[in-house]
Amino acid sequence: MVADIPAKERLMRAGEYLFAREGIDRARIRDLNDLAEVRNDSAVHYYFGSREGLLEAIVVRHMGDIKERIEEMVERYCVGREPSKSALRDSIGALTVPFAAKLLDDRGRDFMQIVAEVYERRGGLADAQYIPASEIAKDLVRRSMVGMSDAVREERYRLTINFMVSGMAARARAYDAEREFPLDHDTFVVNLVEMGTMACLAELPDGPLFPG
Repeated sequence: MVADIPAKERLMRAGEYLFAREGIDRARIRDLNDLAEVRNDSAVHYYFGSREGLLEAIVVRHMGDIKERIEEMVERYCVGREPSKSALRDSIGALTVPFAAKLLDDRGRDFMQIVAEVYERRGGLADAQYIPASEIAKDLVRRSMVGMSDAVREERYRLTINFMVSGMAARARAYDAEREFPLDHDTFVVNLVEMGTMACLAELPDGPLFPG
């Protein structure tokens, strides 16, 4: 890393890189310090308080970028809408497109891999804490998911979000592996939003999947 970049910033970049590849809890502080080229073994504690503090700083940094775009899209596509299939699609799009934009640069791709681990291992990201406007879109998604119990609605919404985050993280990892993509970025995002929309709206059978 460039030595004239402040140590705190170098630690954040090293944290993004190693958390994405090694895992949030598995990345070693020693390796993080080496990658950041800091000599003080207590640098993470000094600047961030703990490993969790470093993670929070990374999330805050990236969510700041995402917040502005989500607020703009929620205002344009969600506020004042009545529940419907198109409203559900637009709401999912408003929540997805700003995150997917992170796939267009190295640090953003690392962040999306970190987000996927937070969803998979830690129960999700408290995005409403960072982006209050996201609750408007989420509420419209839920109100547009009709004909199912509250329990099914919440489980389906949770699984759909996990699936979409995992899909973006998988694409981020594919960049690292220098794989060729069957879809360009814009088509990938449109397809992801459509798949998420249909997952939320899929009908449940009245009886068992395989009767008898």
